[in-house]
Amino acid sequence: MEETIETAATESVTSFKVGGEYFGFETTKIRHILEATQPTKVPLSKDYILGIINNHGNMIPVVDLRAMLNLPSDDTLPETSIIVVSIDGTNDSYIGFKVDEVDEVFDYTKQQLQQGVVIETSNLVQRALNSTLHVDDKFIYMVNLDELAKVVEE
Repeated sequence: MEETIETAATESVTSFKVGGEYFGFETTKIRHILEATQPTKVPLSKDYILGIINNHGNMIPVVDLRAMLNLPSDDTLPETSIIVVSIDGTNDSYIGFKVDEVDEVFDYTKQQLQQGVVIETSNLVQRALNSTLHVDDKFIYMVNLDELAKVVEE
């Protein structure tokens, strides 16, 4: 008699830090991780929109996650990066998110996800935090990029 071994499907997440907390994006939606550069300011844009950058001919809006979390800016952080994501999975719609530090890429299973934990943050970001992961000594807030993109575009 042959034994069947069920393996849980794994997904990949890229974790990063903002204001001392860990957050995660689905790795499949990340297109580039860039060294932070000064975006070109766009007049009359929202406070958390830093401006736009040109990456391989694509004009990409850059969102400051610190500002969205109501944290003060900190230009002294040495590992600041811009994570460029594709919201719809194509190369048609990009958004860049400025983060304090990119941490690591790891796999997880859906069974490891826990119900979202309410944290003290702006309503803008709270809407996009739908679950959490506890990996080693890290508590990672999983960000729903589709919901975050809606918030940015409002």
